[in-house]
Amino acid sequence: MQITIFGGSGFIGQKLSEELINRGHHVTSISRSGKPSDLTTVWSQKVHWLRSDVLTDDHWHSAVQNADWVIDTIGILRENPSKHITYKRFILEPVQIILAYLNTQATPAKFLFLSANSAPFPLKKYMNAKLQAEQLIQEQAIKSVIIYPSLVVDKKRFSSVIGASAMNLLKKIPGVKKLTQGYDPISREHLAVEIANVIEGKASPYTHRRT
Repeated sequence: MQITIFGGSGFIGQKLSEELINRGHHVTSISRSGKPSDLTTVWSQKVHWLRSDVLTDDHWHSAVQNADWVIDTIGILRENPSKHITYKRFILEPVQIILAYLNTQATPAKFLFLSANSAPFPLKKYMNAKLQAEQLIQEQAIKSVIIYPSLVVDKKRFSSVIGASAMNLLKKIPGVKKLTQGYDPISREHLAVEIANVIEGKASPYTHRRT
C-alpha cells in the first residue's frame, strides 16, 4: 500500500515508517525537516522523505492524492507560546487542513490519527486538544481510525523510560492504582506494530479507549 505519514521524521513517525517499510509498504514521510540527518539505515533509504510544512505550503498534496492511508503523527507534548508552539497549531490545525484536502478528493485516502488514551491533570490542555481533534474527525464522512496510546516509551527518549517505571510502581500501590488507570505505557516499537496491524485490516485494542 501507499502510506503517507505526517510527522514521519519524528519520535513515533520514524519507528512507524520502519515497521511499514519492513512489511513491504511504500512510505512517504512529510515533515518540515525532511529526512533526519542521522538516519543511515537500510529501511530509511526506502522512504520517500518529503520536506513540507502542512501549515504553510501545499507541496504535500500529491503524496496525499496517491495514498491509500494518510497517518497524522504530528504533535507536541508541551506548549511554548513564545515560539508559537501551541496545541492549536500542532494538533488541531494539521487535522483540519489534512481533512479539508481529503474532502476534495473523489476517492480520499483513509485517515489515521494518533490521539491519546488519557493524560494527567498537568496535561489537561493537551488532552482537550486531542479530544477536539477527535471530534473533528468523527464529524467527517472520510473513513478514519483513531489510535489511543498512553505513555509511549523508548530508550531514545530516556524521560519516557523513567516515567514508565514510575507509573508501573504507582500501579502496585493500593489506593493509587485506580488513579493511574488508562496510563498504560507502551513501547514505541509495539505502538508501531499496532498501527501497522490496523493499516493491514487487523484488530487492535488501541482503536478504542481503555480504562
